[in-house]
Amino acid sequence: MFLVTTPLHANQNDGEMVVRFSAPAHDYITELVVLALDKSGLKYRCETTNNVTSQTRAVRLLGDENGIDLSWHVTSKQLEQQAHAVLIPLDKGLLGYRIAVVAEKNRAIFQNVRSQFDLERFNFGLGFDWADLAIFRANNLITTEISDETKQQDMLRLGRFDALPLSILEMDESSLLPGLIYEPNLVIQYPAATYFFVAKNNDVLHHALTLGLTLAQQDGSWQQLFDKHFNSLLKKANLSQRKVIRLKNHLLPASAPLEQKQYWYPSS
Repeated sequence: MFLVTTPLHANQNDGEMVVRFSAPAHDYITELVVLALDKSGLKYRCETTNNVTSQTRAVRLLGDENGIDLSWHVTSKQLEQQAHAVLIPLDKGLLGYRIAVVAEKNRAIFQNVRSQFDLERFNFGLGFDWADLAIFRANNLITTEISDETKQQDMLRLGRFDALPLSILEMDESSLLPGLIYEPNLVIQYPAATYFFVAKNNDVLHHALTLGLTLAQQDGSWQQLFDKHFNSLLKKANLSQRKVIRLKNHLLPASAPLEQKQYWYPSS
């Protein structure tokens, strides 16, 4: 169980805490930061920066004088050794639900897939610093590393790989280049947790985020925010009509609160 205490008061901290994080962030994440900190009672001010070019760099910059105070990543054992994780999944595990972008001419590419074994003949494009890269490889799937995410759809159109597996939370048909579509038959799923991370010594911010997220979950305000951003998207994803292929995630630390069903999709 997460410890729930009374909200923080400004006089517990030396004035207003500045919370720096990378921009542009998805509106959901930005609003969730604000919701959690408001619920915590911490006196704070958010600042955004455009100097973070990769997830690896974001972790290195945590707590630096000219760096950031907060980042969010799919967790791993290594990350939890490098930074202080707030052990509450921000996306209800949905980043681990992957729907592939494919060439329109290959819309039936996964139509006959029935098992993980059937996926082993396909080549998946994944960002070089995506946690998914190691997960797909550990499940014996062929991968191609993408070093420049701005070129990922161009690489797919050029046939450098067969499919670009994106989280359903990223689904946006208007962002696809001509000739590309979301594959209609399959969802690849593995247990994954996206957490807020702060510097190892930033106990005040860690406590505030843990407390604020817990209170927001309990009073329903977090669910309202999640629904506002993702309800229509989940309907478009049409998960109930897709074949689910489940992968193992050996990178998921034992600290993940899998037993706390209120933090995962579908909630129960």
